[in-house]
Amino acid sequence: MASSSDSNQAPLAQFHKHGLQLRPGSLLSQVPEVEVAPRRRTKVKTGCYTCKYRRVKCDEAKPECQRCVKFGVECDGYPAPKGPPRISKHLRPREQRPMVPLASRSVVYSIQPARLFEDEQEGRCFRIYCEEMAYQIKGPFKTSLWNQLIPQVSEAEPFIRHAIIALGAMKKITHGPDNVVGDYQLRSTNAQDFYYALRQYEKALQGMRKTIADGRKDIQKALIACILVFCFETLTNKMNNAVVNAESGLLLLHSWMRENLPDHVGCNPGKEWQDHRIEEDLMIAFSGLDLQLLFFRDGRPRRTHEYVIQSANTAISHMPVEFDSLEAAHKFWMLIMRRNYHFIVMVLGQGKAAEMCGPLMHGEGPYEDCVNIFPGGNIFSTPKEPPFELFPACMRYCEDVARWTKASAKVFETMKSTGTEEEQVLVALLKIHSIMGPIMLTSAFFTTQTAYDQYLSEFRKLITLCEWVLPRLTASSEGKQTYHFDLGVLIGLFLVGARCRDLALRNKVVELLLAWRIREGFWDSAAAAFFIIWARDLDEEGRDENGEIPEEHRWFITSAYVDMDKRMAFLGATLRSLDGLKFRYKEIQW
Repeated sequence: MASSSDSNQAPLAQFHKHGLQLRPGSLLSQVPEVEVAPRRRTKVKTGCYTCKYRRVKCDEAKPECQRCVKFGVECDGYPAPKGPPRISKHLRPREQRPMVPLASRSVVYSIQPARLFEDEQEGRCFRIYCEEMAYQIKGPFKTSLWNQLIPQVSEAEPFIRHAIIALGAMKKITHGPDNVVGDYQLRSTNAQDFYYALRQYEKALQGMRKTIADGRKDIQKALIACILVFCFETLTNKMNNAVVNAESGLLLLHSWMRENLPDHVGCNPGKEWQDHRIEEDLMIAFSGLDLQLLFFRDGRPRRTHEYVIQSANTAISHMPVEFDSLEAAHKFWMLIMRRNYHFIVMVLGQGKAAEMCGPLMHGEGPYEDCVNIFPGGNIFSTPKEPPFELFPACMRYCEDVARWTKASAKVFETMKSTGTEEEQVLVALLKIHSIMGPIMLTSAFFTTQTAYDQYLSEFRKLITLCEWVLPRLTASSEGKQTYHFDLGVLIGLFLVGARCRDLALRNKVVELLLAWRIREGFWDSAAAAFFIIWARDLDEEGRDENGEIPEEHRWFITSAYVDMDKRMAFLGATLRSLDGLKFRYKEIQW
């Protein structure tokens, strides 16, 4: 993208000054209280078509149920005493099928009348979101959030509709004939669509502010706004804004949880959430947003990590011996994964990971708009003095991973023969993350880099799984860049590339990252590849005549100033030499 001095940047600069802020005065932090629908205890035997399809409790009010009215969707009414069942016109289910190109997919959400749109372009971009962007954002995960719930809520909430239109306009940019790689960068040929997306996003932000100023407090809409903001900010490479708004949304959510949910519910989506009109799919998305922060840059206070750990531990204690569905295995893994990485971030902070960074990496960034993603707040940081008093908890959490692996074995085996390709991809991703689990947990206590050598067989398994997943994960992108909201393969590949000293495996990681252009929230495959190339080259300087890299010659990346817009990063690496800590720095471009 052009520099900030370029005249083309003026609209962009004007737009970003309105970004949500975590500090006092931010949009999300200005939602002090939330009006909550009262819990209803009466068991519902029937319900409207909309509630029955969404599998939520209906209050059976006539002519429209109040749950639909409060939820902001159209109530499709009730079945006649006799006659064939009908399917909601707005909630037609999508049949099970293998992954196919986006163009051949049917659209779940019915495009609404033109009265919702100010002009033809709004309707066109809304349709692009529903037909293309929603499917790409959700990836292989089974969820109705992106292609059903969010468009439905937008019917009654204009600021959400404008955010959808902005995302659709960004997707339209990838259609350009000169955009061979299908990225979301500003070019002279797509400037009109790019700035249209910014204007729609600005309308969304203005609507959010007005909603707050008018005293309308709705936790569901605030959470939806947060994840849409995250998608747009990461697509436009404004990572600092994305971090601030993700932190703000998650702090809002945790504050609301403490006030409105029993301690035993906490991070475990279920009936109690639905009683407050918060869908399980929305909570699962926020679990994904939580992981994005943990794997990028997490500046949240220790009490936040402790709250998530305590809440998740309670839910994990009820994990069944055997899962009866892939959805159940996925749900429990999200609990385990979040708990584990909140624990790791807490361990790294207590282990003084920030002190492993060189002196140049603690001051002002070298770029005008960059984010420093490593010093102590990133999950791939290295501790200086591990807090070994926490190691027993680490072992218990590794045992939970083993219990989950055993409980999911049968359903995984079933998916081999009967699952769709989407389901098989999800199984592979769950396996990748579960293999990573014990490595990441135990390595938070490593005092040497050679300790990673014990996981060589696990590194090979990760490469095999990632190599199988990548072409299927990007099958619908037609060779262009893929954007997913959730973390998938990139963190597994980065773990191998950063910590494995087997040259062949490292080279394979780089090959895969450069061959498949993929974005997973904050994470970019090309950027990760160039991080690993530098780490590999540093280590290779110390490989001896026996083909080994001694501990005193093993470097590890400890800090990175990243400017995704300019595709540049200033990296810092640390070496535990016989003479103490040594530091190296390099600017990379991709």
